[in-house]
Amino acid sequence: MYVAEARPDIERALLHHIPTAPARVDQRFNEALRYALFPGGKRLRPVMTMLGAEAVGGCRQSVLSAAASVEFVHTSSLIFDDLPCMDDASERRGRAALHLRYGQGLAVLVALALMNTSYGLVFDGGSDQKGNEGHAIRAHRELVECIGERGMVAGQAVDLSVGSDDKSNFFGTVRNLKTSALMRLSVCLGAILSGANKRQLVALSRYAAFVGDAYQISDDVLDVEEDAASSASGATVAIVYGIADAKKQAAALITQAKNALTTEFGFESQPVNLLCEMADYIVERAA
Repeated sequence: MYVAEARPDIERALLHHIPTAPARVDQRFNEALRYALFPGGKRLRPVMTMLGAEAVGGCRQSVLSAAASVEFVHTSSLIFDDLPCMDDASERRGRAALHLRYGQGLAVLVALALMNTSYGLVFDGGSDQKGNEGHAIRAHRELVECIGERGMVAGQAVDLSVGSDDKSNFFGTVRNLKTSALMRLSVCLGAILSGANKRQLVALSRYAAFVGDAYQISDDVLDVEEDAASSASGATVAIVYGIADAKKQAAALITQAKNALTTEFGFESQPVNLLCEMADYIVERAA
């Protein structure tokens, strides 16, 4: 229900902030931009941004720019992931990957435009709240850490370097990288802009780390189950430990995620309960 209610606001924010190029620029760029963003997925990450804000006493309407920023970063990361030099994916959400539809050069430019816009939106989101410029600076720092050498960039580097001989170190190596880094940004960005204190941010960060790991494991399980007829290979949790054990690991991580929230915020907070429900949904995808 919450996701359905929040989705129209998110879509309007994305349309409002989309970095459309001026008329003198080849309009294929704008076509590619819209192709990458719409219709999109479930928009769970921007919803988490709103819930993170509400969990610490903020308002979801006040962090719409931040929610759009998170979705721009997420979409940008998917475009980069799909490139031939990365994961070399041919499809994304049931359609041709952006680089196959519009070419690699245009795909890279769209990804860069989305990521570049996300930085400005974080500052705008903090500056719009009077007297809270410091929150914008903290939020910007969180965004930089998410994308950079301690987050998504490092996670992609791990993806490129990890082979089947690295099975024992794979799970620990990717913790808090890529998926978990973006999950942390999603949950914490709205909270930071809403004035979250240190303890609240620690709790939200721990939740995000556990949920991010569980999300990745669930994706591994779905990939193996979908490719059951083929010879799936690689150093993923589902392949290394088996599907049944991978599901147990994901469920245990979700329990830890929910405990991290309820220990700090209690059981009476509706935003916290909704974040717990979203965590359950992640595991149920692969149940």
